[in-house]
Amino acid sequence: MPGAKILIVEDESITAMEIQVNLEKWGYEVVGTASSGKEAIEIANKTLPDLILTDITLKGNMDGIETVEKISKQRDVPAIYMTAHSDANTFKRAKVTKPAGYVIKPFEETELKFNVELALYNKESQEKEENNADRERLKAVTDFVLSSTPALTSRMRIQDTAGFLKEFARFFQSNMKPRFDEEVDPESEDILQDYVEWIANVFSNMGYKVESHPEEFWIQECFWGTRAIDNKVFCLMCKAMAELSFMWTGVDGEVKHDYRLGLRPPLCKFRYRVDGE
Repeated sequence: MPGAKILIVEDESITAMEIQVNLEKWGYEVVGTASSGKEAIEIANKTLPDLILTDITLKGNMDGIETVEKISKQRDVPAIYMTAHSDANTFKRAKVTKPAGYVIKPFEETELKFNVELALYNKESQEKEENNADRERLKAVTDFVLSSTPALTSRMRIQDTAGFLKEFARFFQSNMKPRFDEEVDPESEDILQDYVEWIANVFSNMGYKVESHPEEFWIQECFWGTRAIDNKVFCLMCKAMAELSFMWTGVDGEVKHDYRLGLRPPLCKFRYRVDGE
């Protein structure tokens, strides 16, 4: 990953400077150097590094292992420990955080270089696998919807419609809830906005023409085309996706669906209202 962003956490200023010089020489961007765990967390939240290089012994009441644990709770970022401690207890604590590397000081330049390259390569490979998995989940939902088209006719009995929608909701949840859990932070202060952007992107990737706004999104072009006019099941499927996924946020509120507004776009609006607002 040429140009990858790396955060250095090292309380020895000369050592930190030497590491920074080497990283920049190898083509990486050093987004900051921190001498304490508190400072490292602040920089990580602002710069979103691709990799953290941290000493285990740091200034303050938080060591490198605790620092990595706290950062990992907020975002998934690999870490390489650089330490003069090779005792079993320290390594055991570090191992729990699943580090991308463990380098014993003093180390050679090439040892650090190879550890960094390997950590970033593994991160890039993992991201590709996760992206492929996301695409497969979305494709599974889209294929399920499209393959069900022959059954969705205006003559479908009410009980058959209810059964189909129940099965569709189950299928949507099993395929899309894992993706939601990875991409939407339930602790976010802007959870509603984050969610609306997420669900709008899901619809867009399925083939709908979507426009997102604060607390609502509009479907300006439905990939069902004119079939949705005569068959409300298609609209009920969209409503099921919007309502079910909103429940995953844990936010108390409701979804308002305005269907086919006017003769021109937007065709539909999904508006989210949070209780108490």
